[in-house]
Amino acid sequence: MKHLLAIVLSAALVLVATPSLAVDDPVELTYGQVSGVELENGVTVFRGIPFAAPPVGDLRWQPPQPPTPWQGVRTADTFGPACVQGRAQLMSEDCLYLNVWTKADSADADLPVMVWIHGGGWSSGATASSIYDGIGFAEKNVVLVSVNYRMNAFGFMAHPALSAESARGVSGNYGILDHVAALEWVRDNVSGFGGDPGNVTIFGESAGGASIYALLATPLAKGLFHRAISESTWITPTNVAHLTRSNGFSDSAEERGRRAIADKLAELGDTTHDDLLEAMRAMTAEDLMDMRFSVSLAEDGWVLPTSPAEIFRTGAHNVVPLLAGVNNGEGLMFVRPERTFTTLDEQKQARVAEWGEPGRGLADHYLANTDAALYSSEVDYNTDLWFARPNREILNATSKTQPNTFMYLFTRNLRDPSERAPHAMELRYVFQTLPDGASETDRRISDQISDYWVAFATNGNPNRDGLPAWPGYDAERQTHQIIGAEVTQGTGFRRAELDAMDRYFAETYAAAKR
Repeated sequence: MKHLLAIVLSAALVLVATPSLAVDDPVELTYGQVSGVELENGVTVFRGIPFAAPPVGDLRWQPPQPPTPWQGVRTADTFGPACVQGRAQLMSEDCLYLNVWTKADSADADLPVMVWIHGGGWSSGATASSIYDGIGFAEKNVVLVSVNYRMNAFGFMAHPALSAESARGVSGNYGILDHVAALEWVRDNVSGFGGDPGNVTIFGESAGGASIYALLATPLAKGLFHRAISESTWITPTNVAHLTRSNGFSDSAEERGRRAIADKLAELGDTTHDDLLEAMRAMTAEDLMDMRFSVSLAEDGWVLPTSPAEIFRTGAHNVVPLLAGVNNGEGLMFVRPERTFTTLDEQKQARVAEWGEPGRGLADHYLANTDAALYSSEVDYNTDLWFARPNREILNATSKTQPNTFMYLFTRNLRDPSERAPHAMELRYVFQTLPDGASETDRRISDQISDYWVAFATNGNPNRDGLPAWPGYDAERQTHQIIGAEVTQGTGFRRAELDAMDRYFAETYAAAKR
């Protein structure tokens, strides 16, 4: 299913055409000057600004390092390549670049800043996707920054040899460290584009939402952002691992990496290397992409001092205003009718084997009662397991420490308004990049949801004049805004199901520690 996510989102990579009119006045950055490209309505875009050194050679599987300073004015008119993935029009290990859209008239404008982290299962995607065009946000007086980051084995490889090499004794989480480096770049440089470094909102979707989850949890990002928006937070039983031991759902992150590297080197005929790290860094990008490797955060004692669940439970996370939510049919992207269970007994046997004793309470909520309900029950299970559960986890944690906490449920399906909204459906609405043939209803929804996001980025609250009132979220009532053709409110979204799933996760983690 993760592989399907990577294919679907990487297929959306379309390079945006570059206008020819360049801005005359360069912006002075920490490492050099850049000039941008003037678009319509007074917006200027700066594409392909390096925020870290190319993570190649000896810097593969190292925390990001500062970029090399340059002389003269760098023309920032072309997106940097996508980070290495299964397929993309242009990709490279040299991929740590970001982009800025701004309508500011001067460096003194102090506009709110929004930093976008794309999704794609930590395996695909890039800022060059036309879906993520930042002009719509810039036109609403936001400085929009979008960032690439290392993915796949390049961004999430943990390995005993890498940990031994590290001064901190850790490995993995390189993609999250790329986010931190990008936010440090924003802190130091965004004022040159008219942005306020004291008002930075991070936002992301799917794996980008999982990155928001990690940034909320890591002390390394403390003070680097001031609000957070998480769309469809993608945290599964297997994409969070302990660095050195099993957590009940997954082998340790180091063991997953060790096994992947060992199998690939054996396949390549390299079984007698004198220096394992040298052999690993000599592997081609194609070799690493061919490995059987699954991405995960690593609970390493540094980036993540303990498990994110514990960090959120104890209130040790970065406390900022939070807006988070899900689509009401997330699982429609991942569960195919022709590939799901065909009988009730088949579903029961598979799920009971998966859940084990800790999951005994899930049967009442996720096993279908009729053959006709098999497909919808699997869609609901995927929605809750991958997205709704971690979404509620961060909302509950934040609401106990921060009154400005807000939840949404997105219900509009652009392709078929009679169906639920699948995973990623809200993206074109949020960025106002709907297709030309979109209906007036869809354009109204898009304008409204982007207004909510901008209001939240400006003041830490989505409410403003002209928009339907949005009640705050609290862990007891779990009030949320339902955004679709009409805007309404609901409470307790899938409360019983998510309560059972929380118990399942807690018991599994507890058993692994015994």
